[in-house]
Amino acid sequence: MSRKMLKYWMLLLALALVLAACGGGDTADEPADTEDTAADTTEDTAVSEDTADSEEPMEEEMSDEVITLEFWHAMADDLGAVVDELVTRFNDSQDGIVVNATYQGSYDDTYNALLAAFETGTEPNIIQNFDLASQTMIDTGRLIAAHDLMAADGYDSSVFVPAVADYYGDGEGMVAMAFNSSTPILFYNKDMFAAAGVEPPAEGTSWSFSEMLAACDAIQASGETEYCIALGQVGWYFEQILANSGGLYFNNDNGRTGRASEVMFNQGTGVEVFDFLTGLIADGYSPNLGNTWTDTDTVFFAGEAAMVFDSTAGTRGFQDGAEFEVGTMYIPYADSAGDRNGVVIGGAALWLIDSGDEATNAAAWEFMKFMAEEAQQVTWHTGTGYFPVRTDISGNAELTAFWDENPNFVTAINQLESTKTTLDDGSPNYAVLGGRSGPSPAIRRLIVEAYSSVLDDGMTAQEALDIAAEKANQELADYNAFFE
Repeated sequence: MSRKMLKYWMLLLALALVLAACGGGDTADEPADTEDTAADTTEDTAVSEDTADSEEPMEEEMSDEVITLEFWHAMADDLGAVVDELVTRFNDSQDGIVVNATYQGSYDDTYNALLAAFETGTEPNIIQNFDLASQTMIDTGRLIAAHDLMAADGYDSSVFVPAVADYYGDGEGMVAMAFNSSTPILFYNKDMFAAAGVEPPAEGTSWSFSEMLAACDAIQASGETEYCIALGQVGWYFEQILANSGGLYFNNDNGRTGRASEVMFNQGTGVEVFDFLTGLIADGYSPNLGNTWTDTDTVFFAGEAAMVFDSTAGTRGFQDGAEFEVGTMYIPYADSAGDRNGVVIGGAALWLIDSGDEATNAAAWEFMKFMAEEAQQVTWHTGTGYFPVRTDISGNAELTAFWDENPNFVTAINQLESTKTTLDDGSPNYAVLGGRSGPSPAIRRLIVEAYSSVLDDGMTAQEALDIAAEKANQELADYNAFFE
């Protein structure tokens, strides 16, 4: 191993330790149909050297021996149960491969576990890693890119939702296999809205900040509930509402046409978005619940708030867990934007770690293909709320009947399909393609800290974001130094 790569691995390990010290962090369970895939690239990306230099098909004939694969994932509770169901279905479908699925904790936990495993040589064959880890995963050089496997296998990559394919792409195609994709939406208590005389936004539209605050005033004035919304201090919501408002998170077109070297979230639109989010708490529209996903759900289910931001991955849980009728709507946008832009793909994908053994890698690819098949995607969507990553299953009879009975599951799909992926001049809307950088997980943590700076220390949104930006830019500089 070269000295440069040794330093790089030391940096990755340091990033893992920092995130672990932050207590697991702020991960989404969560993040467009793009026409300019050539622009959706990042400079100096790397895949496995062996794979890059070889055009030999990965679908080699496997030996008669059973191949055991290790699959690490980040799905807990009900989501984990559906993962287990799909893994069992794969194991029962053939005799040559056995997949051991292991829950590693949150997205941050799973990310950290992989970085540590690279140091000890105990990495899995396949890992479900989240959206923010994309640049780091590409930079490891330890992957076999999904697009290489697709090309060798004659696999039709056009079946995937373009937004998903582009998000996990490197300019040549998907590096990771699409699996669990989500976006944020607003869940609301239909009974409270009706009692307060508040109408949700018309179908296909969303509220501006001022429109949402007016609705909150009406809801709280009705006496139906103490709070309008239960808001967790989560970095993902800031990222998504910033994108919906047309703002960029990073320079260099959100890190899509070159490595991100500076953040842009402390500029006009970002400050407006952060002032809105922190204001929801400071002005009494939401209780101060800290950095949480679960406490917000508890407040919503208890009828103490009329709305809650959450991932579409929680749709099944909200429908089944509430004692009232739950509705869904698109997320809001900044008044200065004039209209919504759309959302960024969230969730995670499946990444194939090069084992050095062709038969093992081929077996891992078979499992990844299985997880993306129509039957599995229907089970996954209907059992969770993550939307299907394939475009060719919209006519599926089971799915159509399910959507008719469960319209809340359709909101996320419509919100994504109506995302403005190109600007009026025809250029890519990089805001909704999503930001990409190596230290993105650590930078997201800085946004969580910024919430505390405003709500606990009395800083303005501008002051808090400026501090976060200074730290984030140093993170970017330290990471990018390994690729100069």
